Amino acid sequence: MMRAFLAAITVILVVSLFPGVAPGEPVQVYNTLLPIDTYPYVDYVHTRHSDQYNIDYPWLDWSAYDASGPTPSSVKYTALVVENDWLRLTFLPELGGRLYGVTVKATGEELLYQNPVIKPNHWGPPADQQWWLAAGGIEWCLPVDEHGYEWGLPWGYDVSTAPEGATVELWDTTATDRVRARITVFLPPDRASFQITPRLENPTGAPVTFKFWHNAMLAPGAANTVGAELRFVVPIDQVTVHSRGDDYLPDAGQAMDWPVYNGVDYSRLGNWNKWLGFFARPQAAEGWAGVYANGVRRGVARVFPPEIATGVKGFGFGWTDPIDWHIWTDDGSTYVELHGGPSPTFWDSLTLPAGGVLEWTETWLPLRDLPALSTSTEEAALGLAAAGGDLEVGVVPAAQRSLDLKLWRRSDCELLWQETDLALAPGEGHTQVVSGLGLGPEDVVLAAFDGAEALAATGNRLCWATERAYLPALFRGD
Repeated sequence: MMRAFLAAITVILVVSLFPGVAPGEPVQVYNTLLPIDTYPYVDYVHTRHSDQYNIDYPWLDWSAYDASGPTPSSVKYTALVVENDWLRLTFLPELGGRLYGVTVKATGEELLYQNPVIKPNHWGPPADQQWWLAAGGIEWCLPVDEHGYEWGLPWGYDVSTAPEGATVELWDTTATDRVRARITVFLPPDRASFQITPRLENPTGAPVTFKFWHNAMLAPGAANTVGAELRFVVPIDQVTVHSRGDDYLPDAGQAMDWPVYNGVDYSRLGNWNKWLGFFARPQAAEGWAGVYANGVRRGVARVFPPEIATGVKGFGFGWTDPIDWHIWTDDGSTYVELHGGPSPTFWDSLTLPAGGVLEWTETWLPLRDLPALSTSTEEAALGLAAAGGDLEVGVVPAAQRSLDLKLWRRSDCELLWQETDLALAPGEGHTQVVSGLGLGPEDVVLAAFDGAEALAATGNRLCWATERAYLPALFRGD
């Protein structure tokens, strides 16, 4: 039964209670107990084995579980908390080592969806496991697509602190006869952003073929749900459909223009009918993507190396005719998913040679008070939006900055507007309406500078002289 299986696995957990750092220190680390209503699925879970991946995984006896008439009750989970002055990160090692919460301390709001009930559903790897917990947070999906096998198992973890910040290391196994994952999450003391470093290891003596993705369940803002104005911001011209509920959309594996298809802007969730899942086609074109809820002006940018983390996937349950929320929760809350991984689609696999390792580092920047999400680097995100006949511009820096914002007409590089010496705290959003230009967001270029350092810019053609020399190649245009 599952209890015995969990008891055997928990020997890999490092569960010593961290006393934390005294208030006023740059990063605090501590454990707490987090009560979550949970359905009694544990007594009906058995262990099965995948010969293909040499991995044990939990399998739910749905017949016995359903016959028991399950109802939820409160369960206390051990949570690991790491926080600086700007962000609070909460991990649940018992539930797949997931990063369960990202709290923006300036507002007290959550970035990630947190299901108020842990409730089994029939989703998950359809060929074998056939169940999943939409618990929320960011999960690590190994070695198959559709959430992997290990989202509900205890993961090992350890924490180290240094003046540079706190590092949380999570691992699914220390076995040497199967593929394994180590996830490192780093929170510096002086930034309203954090880094995730997935490390995939093949300790065996032969090549191993598998899949890995991380899946962020997102509901930015105070409501722990999503609204019609939420947008998937993926800088790409086409996507590949993974699945869809509406047969007037392209079928699985087919191309779909993005963001506008047949006159409908599918980056906006409120324009959807039924569910849709999609991949950047043929793979990520730029090193950033995000989700931004324009209605509440909250969201996140994910900045990553696209030559390694080639996959970006979005998923939503639909809007006008969505999937029934009773499947995964009890309170009507919903969310969207933003996946990333080292393969372009779920149909593609990754092969590591004997002893091989693949890792990369990406930056996650929670966003607030932008008019839209237009671009992001690990240092700053920018937004441009029409405001009647005017333009609204905005910036969110990851660290303390004194910023200059500059706006040029794209066609002739005439400097139209600038705002200088903006003193912004980490993660603080700043917006300004620029009137009288008669131009739309597509007609201008916006850039943010800290002195001579260019932090971010929209478009691929930038219109300045002296500052231009300081730009990395990513921002240089013809």
